[in-house]
Amino acid sequence: MRIFTNAFSRFLAPKRIYLDYAAATPVREEVRRAMSLCDREVFANASAIHREGQKAKEALETARQSLATSLRVRHDDVIFTSGGTESNNLALKGAVEAMKKGGVRTEEIELITLATEHPSVLNTLKELESMGVKIFHTPIDQDGLVVLSEFKKLLSPRTRLVSIAYANSETGVVQDLSGIGRAIKAFEKENGLLVLFHTDASQAPLWLPCALDALYVDMMTLDAGKCRGPKGIGVLVARPRAKLSGVSFGGSQEKGLRPGTEPVASIVGASLAITLAQEEYKKLGGRTQKMRDRWIRELQNIDSVVLNGSSSSRLPNNINVSIPGLDTEFAVVSLDVAGIAASTKSACSGAGGGYSHVVFSMTGDLSRASSTIRFTLGPDTTYGELRATTLALKKHIARMQEVNFDLA
Repeated sequence: MRIFTNAFSRFLAPKRIYLDYAAATPVREEVRRAMSLCDREVFANASAIHREGQKAKEALETARQSLATSLRVRHDDVIFTSGGTESNNLALKGAVEAMKKGGVRTEEIELITLATEHPSVLNTLKELESMGVKIFHTPIDQDGLVVLSEFKKLLSPRTRLVSIAYANSETGVVQDLSGIGRAIKAFEKENGLLVLFHTDASQAPLWLPCALDALYVDMMTLDAGKCRGPKGIGVLVARPRAKLSGVSFGGSQEKGLRPGTEPVASIVGASLAITLAQEEYKKLGGRTQKMRDRWIRELQNIDSVVLNGSSSSRLPNNINVSIPGLDTEFAVVSLDVAGIAASTKSACSGAGGGYSHVVFSMTGDLSRASSTIRFTLGPDTTYGELRATTLALKKHIARMQEVNFDLA
């Protein structure tokens, strides 16, 4: 009887409100079905020469072609990885290694990026810097947007690579990649140089167009787990002029750039998730943006709440605010107890304590950077859920004010 009661109680439990889609998304049903079918019928090693292996190889290459078509690149430009972090490592370290093999000394390589990048970019660049590569951070304004005139000043005859995220994982600020890309192309033409342009677009597919030609980028990082696909699978798209060397070693899979047996079912799921996201982003983004803007206005009616990042050049689903003076780590715990999932910053920045390096880089305000909360909406988020979150947040703030008054 107890077993039955415990099992039944799960169905009666209140529905939780999930507002952390920037960290991870649930797998959509079409993707789940495709992966399940693949797991049952295409289970062999895609490198094997027998019939079962060739069936797996066909599924793998069909998925690659489908994604390539969606992103308007060549079939061979798509490289499957374990996720956004590995793709960023491969893009940056792989490009530098290829340059070194081509006879360029590390001290002759300059790379331009943002101080607000994801840890998988910043920590990779620290490693490259320790090898002698010179790293420059282009200035941004208080909205987190690249100051294009200042960016152009950093371009030099030694600039070999630029890495700028399409949409920031914390604030959702969307950069004008095409404008930056055109500036790079003009500099290349004037100086007879090759400057590779990489973007981490892990947050983008559900909300923004990701065709590489329209964005003027040479390499793009994608992560299926951020757009309703499976976890542990990502993509690095690298156009022909972006020469890469492998940074891990093993077999010849993925052109030798990502050795290891390919997870065919996950690749099929990733390709389908990203493709569907790109087919639907306009419709989904329009609906979500209206809801986001309405909620931002509601949150700003709470004392001390300030929006971080551009109010217009941001992902349709992102609301990042600071509440100076409030322990927002504890606030997120309190919201979790109330059945609401949110975060303070990027999950890869680590939980507990510290401050948002993104918000601090934008504002220079440590109090503001130490009191951030990030809410990220999903395709099924309702305004009723957002309203419930507002009430829970107000209740927590009021409780903290009472405690502080009593202590005073």
